[in-house]
This record gives sequence, structure tokens and C-alpha cells, in this order.
Amino acid sequence: MNKTLLALGLAVITSSSFAYDGQIDGGFTYKDWDNDIVDTDNTFNLKGTLYFDSVQTGKGPLNEAAFLGHNSNAYLGYSYKILETNEIFGSKLESDTHHLNASIEYFVEQFYLNGEIGFGQSNIKATEFGQTIDDEDEDVTTYRALVGYLPVSNLLLAAGIDGIKVEDGDDDNRFAVKAKYVTALNNGQYINLEADGAFGDVDSATIGADYYFDQAFSVGAAYNIVDDGNEDTDYFAIRSKYFLNPNLAIGGQVGFGDDVQAFNINATLRF
Repeated sequence: MNKTLLALGLAVITSSSFAYDGQIDGGFTYKDWDNDIVDTDNTFNLKGTLYFDSVQTGKGPLNEAAFLGHNSNAYLGYSYKILETNEIFGSKLESDTHHLNASIEYFVEQFYLNGEIGFGQSNIKATEFGQTIDDEDEDVTTYRALVGYLPVSNLLLAAGIDGIKVEDGDDDNRFAVKAKYVTALNNGQYINLEADGAFGDVDSATIGADYYFDQAFSVGAAYNIVDDGNEDTDYFAIRSKYFLNPNLAIGGQVGFGDDVQAFNINATLRF
């Protein structure tokens, strides 16, 4: 009896077809800056997604199952970031930032809708020779809305707005674009191409590609550039993800750019 149950359990885990209704993603990123101002920053991310219909994983990469199935969903994300500057003539800044965002992603036949709103608060502390000389909080509101179209089933093109409102600071309402395409290659291999950009007072753009050796394992790269009107910084990253089974994956990323090196680890749990 026990052997029968074990065999059934292994068959479920290794099955080529698997359905899930929710997903939890978590990760940690460490960045080491090599400039005269910023020293390091550490970011923890957590995201929970609930799908309106079960996601089927019988075909295509496991990591792209929800996109390939056009599965509408709602998600809630949280991030916590700690940033420290170098000490300059005895002065130093430290900031702790909490940010919470909620979003809905909806597919209606060939049309795509995405709306997101976020709220954050930063505590900024200034010290001089180890003594606190200023300690204040700053509120930030973010929002994003996209409308898209899928001319073919695995190609998404979308555009909209991306904004940020800083308490007692400058607002930035930007034009946003997004594109994503997943296609099959030979022998059960796939490729994912994606781009995301926002253009306003601060311009930012990211392009990325992932090569799937099979349903479970991928290696990819991404390039990001940010231009605030005074200077631009760019960042290149190599990333990978592997599904140990259909409902559990681990991933990592290493990156480098203008005066920065970074390391990320992440995991995905589906249920």
C-alpha cells in the first residue's frame, strides 16, 4: 500500500501536465556600489499571485505557463530595501524603504489590461560622526496602467502610463511600453523575448531574453539603462531558473554595470 502511494506521488510530481491556482515568488538582491556616494543596498521582494482560472502546464516552459495560457490574475507585492552611503567627512546617510503594490492583469480574448498601484515609505537618517542630525519619513505613490493586444497568441504588445508621486517632491508621469514573445524552437526548446520601458523626466528601459533548454531549465540575459537627464547608468545581468518539479523552482542572477556589482537569489512556489 505504501509503495503504491509513493508511486502515485512520484507520478504526480513528474507528470508533464500540472495545474496550479496560486504562486508565491520571493527573492533577495545585494548590490555593491563602487562610487563616492552609495556603498551598498539590499532588497527583499515577496509577491503572491492568485489566478482566476487554473494554469495548465502541459506544453511550453513551466516559467511561461500563465502567459501562454492567457491566465488572468491578481497579485500583491512587497519589497524592503536598505541603502547605505559612504561616509564623507564624517557624514553618512541611511534609508529603509517599504513598498506595497497591488495589481490586476486581465486577458480578454486578444486584448490585455494591466493596472497597478503602490504605496511606499522611506525613513531617511543622516548622521555626522555617528550622531543623528536628521531623521525623516517620505511617502511615495506609484501607479501603472497598460492596454495591450496579442496579434498572435504568444506575442503581447502594450502601452500606457507609469507614474510616481513623491511627498514634497517632483512627480513624474511617463509613457510606458511593454512587449513579450514566447516561441518554440526545435526539440522541445523555447525562447522568450521581452522589453519594458517608461519615458518621462526619467527614462528607463529593459530588454531581456531567455533560452529554455526544456520545460524546466532556462538561461537568459537582460540589459537595463536609466537616464535622468543629467547622466545615464546601465546594467547587464545573466540569469537562470530551474524547476525542481512543476510546483517548485529556484533561480539566480549576477549583474554588473557602471560602478555596481549585484547578486540575486530567488524561489517560486506554486499550489
